[in-house]
Amino acid sequence: MSKVKVELNDKQLEFLIKCIDISAKSSSIHPDLQENELIRRLTNLHHRIEDNKYSEFDLDYDSCGDV
Repeated sequence: MSKVKVELNDKQLEFLIKCIDISAKSSSIHPDLQENELIRRLTNLHHRIEDNKYSEFDLDYDSCGDV
């Protein structure tokens, strides 16, 4: 099995996750164990990016003195 590296920006990763979600909900894909692991890792990465995005928003909000 060969390995390939792919670089995605935040927006591309979000799009990929949405595509996976849509496919999974429509039951058009049936991932095997390795594919499930990839989906899990991508989802975790997406969650970290979202958490960072919102933590930056919280810091901006706090600095405005609105808290």
